[in-house]
Amino acid sequence: MRRNRKTTRGPLFTTLLAAAFLALPLLAGAQETDRGRVPLSPPGQDAPATAASAKTDAPVPAESTTQHEINSAGQHITYRATAGTLPLTGAKGEVTANIFFTAYEVASSGKQRPITFVFNGGPGAASAYLHLGAMGPRVVPFNDGGSLALQPVRLIDNPDTWLTFTDLVFLDPVETGYSRETAGRSTASEFFGIEKDADAMQEVVRLYLSRSGRALDPVFLTGESYGGFRVALLCERLLRAGFDIRGAVLVSPALEFSLLWGDELQLLPVALALPSIAFAHFESAGTSAADVPSREELETFAVGRYLTHLAAGARDDPDIDALLARYTGLATEEIAHHHGRVSVRGYLEAAGQAKNRIISRYDGSVSVAAPRPVGTIGPYGGDPILDYAAAALGPAFATYARNELGYRTDADYILLNEQLPSQWDFGTSAHRQGYAGALGELEAARTERPALRVLIAAGQTDLVTPFSTQKFLIDQMAPIEGAMPVELKVYRGGHMMYLRAASRAALAADAHALYADALR
Repeated sequence: MRRNRKTTRGPLFTTLLAAAFLALPLLAGAQETDRGRVPLSPPGQDAPATAASAKTDAPVPAESTTQHEINSAGQHITYRATAGTLPLTGAKGEVTANIFFTAYEVASSGKQRPITFVFNGGPGAASAYLHLGAMGPRVVPFNDGGSLALQPVRLIDNPDTWLTFTDLVFLDPVETGYSRETAGRSTASEFFGIEKDADAMQEVVRLYLSRSGRALDPVFLTGESYGGFRVALLCERLLRAGFDIRGAVLVSPALEFSLLWGDELQLLPVALALPSIAFAHFESAGTSAADVPSREELETFAVGRYLTHLAAGARDDPDIDALLARYTGLATEEIAHHHGRVSVRGYLEAAGQAKNRIISRYDGSVSVAAPRPVGTIGPYGGDPILDYAAAALGPAFATYARNELGYRTDADYILLNEQLPSQWDFGTSAHRQGYAGALGELEAARTERPALRVLIAAGQTDLVTPFSTQKFLIDQMAPIEGAMPVELKVYRGGHMMYLRAASRAALAADAHALYADALR
């Protein structure tokens, strides 16, 4: 377990990364009706059950099971949806938290179907991103660039739902979504940390499989961002617990935090981010495909000449500066001023100031006009992708849960819990500082089950978890005799590349292929 690599920058890093992962939603989403089917509007006037909220003993809403049918990619699918909670219990059998889940099952005519547990990241994010953005039977459509939900915000049948090849269970960790701790407990000590969270989510998976009578079924795990980190831990834990874990899909995962933030002495993250910065620049500039360098060219330069230049110290190289200017669109003088160092933060600030726009860290090809000069806006004052997506998906899920799934509650659906990162135990202390990492757990899982299939899905213009970082990590994994190779697929778009319909479809197709291979 490589979780505490020694450094003096660990605590600062975790605070900054958490801020980048959890920018607050700033806008309210439009709420209308799709084909007269589901009004995305405030809850109706019926008398709902009251949900348990933090620090209360209010009753948990009753579990709701409903029947549905959709048409997806030419298939007619009839499925059962269940929305409810699973209890976590303490040493004395007392309920410590109620974990909200949404499960979808398709009648299999006697054939065993795989089941997939799905997590988002943060830490502090509920699962509505992957649920209504990528995998579930219903989806909120976005524009072609994935930057804005189509107006009016609505739900449509998902042509790329993973329900065509797996049953799905979406889980919300404690104090996200509708999941709540019970009264009189301290979540900071019981749930908010790498190990505590993994313990809790392992128990929730076990409990669901046990109660549904599916403990022997083939299981897959999917997680986005910190959810990918969580899934890497769970793969190892659940395999050791005896469950039939066949594969994992990690969407823009944060596997090794040491590579996700650079400073003047951390050079590798700067080099690995360059290809994503370049693709963001070329896409935002509308550069023709013929003039865009290949991934191979960009990555070869980044970990070759560029990394060598960075390691040589703070000195100027006009040839390097010229190439960086071509790849990033920044002025040569700006690049030379920083001795040929173009970090993600430096790029966002310099390019944003030049255009007077706020550029998304989650998709560097997307920006919005700045309300005031960019230099006066803090680096985490909002994100065009995250804010707009949260504004649409949060209200959409709350209304979907009530109107389609029949889950009646007045509780707030917490899509992003901004308090969790500052309370999260990343494994650092005054005497043992370092960066959290899960690559060791993923390697252990592949050793435990060499047939385990792993797909890492990365966005081409993601500046939070750049695709070259994912490739670097795969290359660093120790060879395991007989183990299936870890796959890397890069899609158009950013951290949430699935908000682009074409990338959502490609991701679903690649996941389907992985499942088919894993189930042979």
